[in-house]
Amino acid sequence: MKKIVGIILIVIGFCLVVVIKIGPSRETSWLFKYGELPPILLGAVILIPGLILYNKNR
Repeated sequence: MKKIVGIILIVIGFCLVVVIKIGPSRETSWLFKYGELPPILLGAVILIPGLILYNKNR
């Protein structure tokens, strides 16, 4: 179960990183309201625990 949660967190974090890399559009402009730093930190906060959970339960 923890492995599945880790995979889900990795996918969500990766999607957030891809949105940040592509840049703001009309649909994602709310994400860039305070600049690029908060979404980058949010992506790291989601991605790093997902990687840790996945690697521990592999």
